Amino acid sequence: MGNKVTTIIAEVEKARKGIAACAVLFLALAGLCFAFSERVLLALVRLLGRKLVSYSPEEGFVALASLSLYCAFVLTLPVAGYLLWRRLVLPRVPAWRRWGGPVIAVAVGLFACGALLGYFVLLPAGIGFLVGFETRDVRALLSAKKFISFCGTMLIALGLSFQAPLLSFFLAKLGWLKPAFFQNRWRHALLACTVLSAIITPTPDVYNMTLMAIPLLGLYFVSFLVVHVVALGKAAAPTTDDGE
Repeated sequence: MGNKVTTIIAEVEKARKGIAACAVLFLALAGLCFAFSERVLLALVRLLGRKLVSYSPEEGFVALASLSLYCAFVLTLPVAGYLLWRRLVLPRVPAWRRWGGPVIAVAVGLFACGALLGYFVLLPAGIGFLVGFETRDVRALLSAKKFISFCGTMLIALGLSFQAPLLSFFLAKLGWLKPAFFQNRWRHALLACTVLSAIITPTPDVYNMTLMAIPLLGLYFVSFLVVHVVALGKAAAPTTDDGE
């Protein structure tokens, strides 16, 4: 019993050091990102084709500071993922020791795919839909702070959602996730994706929630395909060994 308590304390101590390192890195990157925040904001504003407005003297600064925090969070994710891999996964599955670099690279690539999908497809469609309700007498004035919150939340949510196939791969390798889990559950997946999109979508309109739900549902089927391929590989492995 004493050994278990000591082990738990040691794990908590290691986690505390990792969290502290990530926090320091996050703050340092936030300060660095603030220097480039205007350029990043310009890239986002291009989606609008119009200028943002500030409803208070400090909103411009708060908007740029918020944008810096979003960027710092994204840049900290690879380091946090690597520490999580070393501290949580490798002690339990030492055979995966050589996979650390490729796993982080794939995770970054998947995050980039999700963010790019959001930037080039979902954000323009979603913002265009909301702004499209303007009339001759009603002009939409977009708050800088709310616009950054909208873009940051959607892009980060999409990037993290795109980790589902990678996570499914490792769960399948461990035997915790099997193709049978996905079979005949597409209705449940549709409901779950709808609820999740309603939670992570910054606006309550059905159009943007639907835009978010579509890629989430697509990730469900991609994850099913990944798990199915892993299952086929496991089934073929004994036959290959016998042949050798």
